[in-house]
Amino acid sequence: MANSFLEYTGNGSTTAFSITFDYLDAAHIACTVDGVSTSFTLSNGGTTATLAAPPANGAAIRFTRTTSQATRLTDYVAGSVLTETDLDTDSKQAFFMGQEGLDTIGTKMGQSISTFQFDALNKRITNVADPTSAQDAATKNYLENTWLSSADKAALTSVNANIANINAVNSNASNINSAVSNATNINLVATNIGSVNTVASDITKVVAVANDLAEAVSEVETVADDLNEATSEIDTVATNITNVNLVGNNIANVNTAASNITAINNASTNATNAANSATAAANSATQAATSATNAATSETNAATSASTATTQATNAGNSATAAANSATAAANSAAGVNVTTGLVIAMAIAL
Repeated sequence: MANSFLEYTGNGSTTAFSITFDYLDAAHIACTVDGVSTSFTLSNGGTTATLAAPPANGAAIRFTRTTSQATRLTDYVAGSVLTETDLDTDSKQAFFMGQEGLDTIGTKMGQSISTFQFDALNKRITNVADPTSAQDAATKNYLENTWLSSADKAALTSVNANIANINAVNSNASNINSAVSNATNINLVATNIGSVNTVASDITKVVAVANDLAEAVSEVETVADDLNEATSEIDTVATNITNVNLVGNNIANVNTAASNITAINNASTNATNAANSATAAANSATQAATSATNAATSETNAATSASTATTQATNAGNSATAAANSATAAANSAAGVNVTTGLVIAMAIAL
């Protein structure tokens, strides 16, 4: 990295460029654009250089510091006061001159440390004199206008033309080889066309088989539909069988209801007998009470008999009530059975 110069490439619009190196005096900085000295102004504390017009796109812009080499910037006088500024100025002048000398050497063509040959740093060597000795470097102009005679140039022109013709022949040969290759490919295509025709025939056969298969699939679907219908009919028959079994169960329930009706009739008779017994017991109680009035001695026994008779009468009354309730429930059950029986008989007739 250089310490005493900066290089930029113009873009056609930028005019301000940074100055990153240190310097003692603005007069020590010079600017060139494509090698032509160009004026500028410094701003931002001397860190920005601004040109009057933007350099063209691709222009080589260079800012170079050249510290005074002919004049010492500090002059020491015997008996004078030695200041830090004087020492810094004197030191920087020598330091900057050393940097500038090293930067100058670094930009010059030098010997390569790896090959010990001169290295042009991948740049053109300009302003070279025409060679005079056997080992002198020759310029492009010398080769084209001095080293080659007119006859050599004509011969070279002819050679170049022949080279062009040879290149054309080579190109034609390549085209011929391509044509031969294409002919082979055409034959291969013809063979492939025959294969394609065979394949087309095979495809026609495959299509016919596919049509037959489609027809077979349609027939299978018809059979499947018939099977589904038969299955539905079987399910209907199974349902009817279930309904018949249900009718049989209902008939059994009717028979059970008939037995229950007989039991209910018996319960009603028992209830009537119990009521009669209760009436008789009540009469006995009345007679016992009359006997109690007439017979004081037998009063206690009569009272006991009356209490017992009363309890029996109450129990008999309760039995009569329960029997009456049972008779009512049985009658209601019989009515429900008759309704159910009618429904069952109606279902049987419908089946």
